[in-house]
Amino acid sequence: MNIFLAVIYVFLLRLIEQALGTLRSLYVNKGKPKLGALLGFIESAIWVVAISQVIKDLNDPLLIIGYALGFAAGTISGSYIESTIAIGNVVVRVFIERNENSELLANELRANDFGVTVINGQGRDGEVSIAWCVVPRKKVKELLNIVSEITPDAYVTTEATNPTNISSNNK
Repeated sequence: MNIFLAVIYVFLLRLIEQALGTLRSLYVNKGKPKLGALLGFIESAIWVVAISQVIKDLNDPLLIIGYALGFAAGTISGSYIESTIAIGNVVVRVFIERNENSELLANELRANDFGVTVINGQGRDGEVSIAWCVVPRKKVKELLNIVSEITPDAYVTTEATNPTNISSNNK
């Protein structure tokens, strides 16, 4: 095989393999180990093919560079794919001064099919409301747009969630 074609071949294999590795980790961490295992199977098969190509001509630095560049590009690609498919949920907390806007915000979020729990509290400068929402990552921007329209001065935090199976904890 022409060395430049071999470099491109190794690069593409490594790019795909690394992107799958990123997704595999994500699926396992989000409670989907069977899908993670399937991706791991494909990932490891691609790795064997890619590394065997490099080992055939280990003295050629272009193959090593293609392998390493494929790893880097696969990491970036996997991250992009992961953010695009946005698996999982996020906890969104909206801290606002307790007034008519806090009730309006909760009602508007509920009208847009977001579950909201409102907790009233005391902040440094007076009474506050904290609107808690657990939303799919794909819908976070939609929720934040609603918040910014109603309460542009709100303080918002987000945090990734991990699934917990309570039925297995009760055994």
